[in-house]
Amino acid sequence: MSKKREIRPEVLNFRESVQTVVGLLAAKKIRVVDFGNEAYCAYNKKTGELEYINIPSIPDTASDDLLTAIRGFIDHEVAHVLFTDISISKLMEGKTAHSLWNVVEDTFIERKMGNLFPGSRKHLLQTQKHLIDSFFNNKIQEFIDHFGDNTKDLFLAAFFMPVSRAYCGHTPFIDFMESHWWRFDEQISILESINYKERINKITKSEGAAKLAIDVIKAFRLAEEKKKEELKAKETPESKKMEDEKEDASDTDDKGMDLSTDESKKDKLEEKGKPEDSEEEVEPDLPKHEPTESEPTKAEDKTDSEDEFEPDLSEHGEEEEDDLPPLEPDSSSKSAEDSTESTKDSTIDRESDTKTIEDNPSDSDSGSDSESIDEFSGDTSHSGGEHGDSESSPDELDTGRETSTTESSDTPSSEETPLSETSSGSEDSEDGETLTDEDMKEFDAPDAPETLSTEDVTKDMISDELKMVSKFDYKPYSRVNDFMGPLEQAEEFIRKSPKSIGDSYWRNSNPDHYVFNEKIGLVLFRKYIEPMLTTKSKTLAKDLERVIASKNRAQKVNGLRKGRINSSSLWKITCPSINDDRVFSKKLEHRAVNAAVQLVVDLSGSMDGRRICLALASAYALSDALDKIKVPNIITGFTTVGMFDNADSASRYEPLFMPILKNWNEKVNSTTCMARLGFVCDRLPLANNADGECILALSQHHNGRTEDKQIMFVLSDGAPCAAGSGFSNHLLDVVEFITKKTKIDILAVGIQTDAPARFYRHHTSVSSVDDLPKTVITSIRDLLLGNFTGF
Repeated sequence: MSKKREIRPEVLNFRESVQTVVGLLAAKKIRVVDFGNEAYCAYNKKTGELEYINIPSIPDTASDDLLTAIRGFIDHEVAHVLFTDISISKLMEGKTAHSLWNVVEDTFIERKMGNLFPGSRKHLLQTQKHLIDSFFNNKIQEFIDHFGDNTKDLFLAAFFMPVSRAYCGHTPFIDFMESHWWRFDEQISILESINYKERINKITKSEGAAKLAIDVIKAFRLAEEKKKEELKAKETPESKKMEDEKEDASDTDDKGMDLSTDESKKDKLEEKGKPEDSEEEVEPDLPKHEPTESEPTKAEDKTDSEDEFEPDLSEHGEEEEDDLPPLEPDSSSKSAEDSTESTKDSTIDRESDTKTIEDNPSDSDSGSDSESIDEFSGDTSHSGGEHGDSESSPDELDTGRETSTTESSDTPSSEETPLSETSSGSEDSEDGETLTDEDMKEFDAPDAPETLSTEDVTKDMISDELKMVSKFDYKPYSRVNDFMGPLEQAEEFIRKSPKSIGDSYWRNSNPDHYVFNEKIGLVLFRKYIEPMLTTKSKTLAKDLERVIASKNRAQKVNGLRKGRINSSSLWKITCPSINDDRVFSKKLEHRAVNAAVQLVVDLSGSMDGRRICLALASAYALSDALDKIKVPNIITGFTTVGMFDNADSASRYEPLFMPILKNWNEKVNSTTCMARLGFVCDRLPLANNADGECILALSQHHNGRTEDKQIMFVLSDGAPCAAGSGFSNHLLDVVEFITKKTKIDILAVGIQTDAPARFYRHHTSVSSVDDLPKTVITSIRDLLLGNFTGF
């Protein structure tokens, strides 16, 4: 049997402050809804703005881990409200690249959040540690086993978020990745190719996060394509080599190449479709092959026969031929225009290429770079001499003028990332954070990975924590529609509260039944309550005044061995026959009673009739007496309002109704207070009573009170009764918690019954208002004087 968990004050403080904290952080009204077992955010589909943050219904016994997870979730979502661009968020919604963008965006908003609110850094760091301890350390092996040798999918699905956060200096993730870096050498090199680590730490807007996410998708795609090309290239040379070896064995001798060699070369030329120099083709029956020696160099691109003979380059000059760029591209195919160039323009093209190489010596080792850049930028018309202009150098824009100074000098820009050349956008996007039309198309890329995000992991962690909560622990369906405040505000609150939460609808919650009318209330007070106030009840204040001193007084006590010297007693030391050293005195102050009292009235249906009139009359009499001796007091009540359907999995699914009938700074004999009591007596719908939760919630009225004594009187007719389960046990837990963990003394007054004796240690009962002096007043006197003996 699991150990029973007690109500924790940390949980109560958290629930009380969460709405205020969210409002302060976001500087706007954001509702925090507690419902069900999941944490999520609800956004307006049209505007994209956050409507409310939903956190699970928190049990009174919630663990620190659960509170940490929920607090971190709230801080993280508030950061989204403050720093995420709504237009980018709407743009990414429902896209396949959304989860990848969200991971990058999360690091950006948390960095901004920590800078703006340094206190939130602690919560976010605690959440990160909890994510590692509760989720990654327990579940990461499942991911590793599932993906096996497929390190790419493992990295993108589970490790992209930890790596991104480690790059951003988040200590828990740095420590976590220490034992996993070795798995992902290939994937890390891909991220390095787009300067990922530096760029993720320099993001200044949500668009920049989207840009970087798209670059990641392209980088992995390019790496995958390159790998496939390499595998294909490996297979092709091997087959060609075997073919050539067979041809060489049958068609050649020790002296050189015979006619069959020329014929095979001619066949190859015809297959490649080279039309040039058709007039100089070698006739099959010619014994000499000298006229054809220059032809293979014009018609073939790196054939296997290159190694067997050297072509004659005297026609164009040997030096000019050496300056030609490589005929085979490094990573990307040539454009259609380049592949169909006629040989009559080849000399001009070579001269322009030579000029380009001389102007850009850093590119001399890879002549195909200019062609690949032109292909990504969509412009193949300009000549090599124009290639160095800023208008057509996306690689310079991509690495960004902000990152070029930090690049290693021994790493060529073309080798760092051909992808970044395409993802940099136009010449206006110097910061590298502007999305292009090409980037927009990538939002729905079919190869965009689904990866874990902070929200995903936090939600999973919260769900796991809630599963550890015992099914016997008291947990309401929702606290969203619980009302606690002045009676005049009840009608507006009920009218504006959500009528459905999840799949449940709030039934029987007609706000018209809660419209307060002061005139009608005052008439009802005169009719039902005032007749019960007898002469005895009106003299309660005098009874209390005779018992309790109303003024502070100070008394000087002499004859002490320590304190201040009393000069009038020094003679006792000088006289040898007496020799008394008790010549000190001390001032003792007797302070008047300093207390605050809350009178809580049960407004349930079982109190209807004479009992509710007696309870309200008793509350009025006690409050009036306390007002006269200047003891602060407040009158509250509790019942329920309506009911959620399809919510029977929770302990309580009736929203609570806890009106204030007389506030601390009011006099109970004012017309407004009397009208409230009269309205409750005859017009307010009296429903069910979840005593434990209501008393626990109403105890918050004592928060911030500085009086030495805090007292709660509960005027009730017996046991809790509401739709749900666990109310009696929860009331016992609440009474124990208030008695042991707070400064509040809780006393029960049974209205024409002694049923409260089952739940309250200190209790009594009254049958009329005339019973108050001999029961309640005596107990109040003892409590205020510190001589509590109980009822």
